Amino acid sequence: MKFHLVRPALVLASSLVLASCGGGGKETYPVKVTVANVQYPGLILTTNGQELAVPVQAKAGEDVVLNFPNGLDYGAYYNVIPKGGSATAGGGAQPAHENCVSRGYPREYGTAGQTASLESARTPGIEVFYNCSVNVYELSGTITGLTSADASITLINGSNSQATVAGSATTSPIPFALSPVPYGASFGVTILTQPTGFTCTIANNIGVMNDALETLKGAKTVAVSCTKNS
Repeated sequence: MKFHLVRPALVLASSLVLASCGGGGKETYPVKVTVANVQYPGLILTTNGQELAVPVQAKAGEDVVLNFPNGLDYGAYYNVIPKGGSATAGGGAQPAHENCVSRGYPREYGTAGQTASLESARTPGIEVFYNCSVNVYELSGTITGLTSADASITLINGSNSQATVAGSATTSPIPFALSPVPYGASFGVTILTQPTGFTCTIANNIGVMNDALETLKGAKTVAVSCTKNS
């Protein structure tokens, strides 16, 4: 009689052990995603046939933490990427004016129940991190009339960046570029130092990196005109 009672108990215990290890095939692993610095809507992440639209927090830029609708079975391969893009380069279904890429650890890909993550150290789960950054665009232009290689002009955009450009007797116009400007930021290029023996003026030098300039991939028409002093 005791033998008949012990055997079912052993079978039940074995089943519980298998289930806890994934051997029962019933345990699922939630896929948790944390996205930092989301300031605009549009980001869609995808894995295993599921899509996850990432909203913007009430205070834009705060971390967004959410789960994919369905967990994954033990042993299932996952790869959380922007829809139509990649984890390392971004692209695809990105937020307007931003690009989001994987933080790199924990990896955005792996095997459910087998790949280590911060979450799996506490509860069975998958945890992925993405960081978003605002797109930056070119700020550049040309210099005309600076015909002496011995003369140079220094241009500056606010306190953000500056460039010193030498004149040329053979090249005109002379191209120049300052540090790229983030979408939505203002810029104002001025002449910090006039070239020796020349007087220069500047045009098309003030603005905001808005939608129109984003379409053009930047503000590329800053114009510096120099004349030789008599």
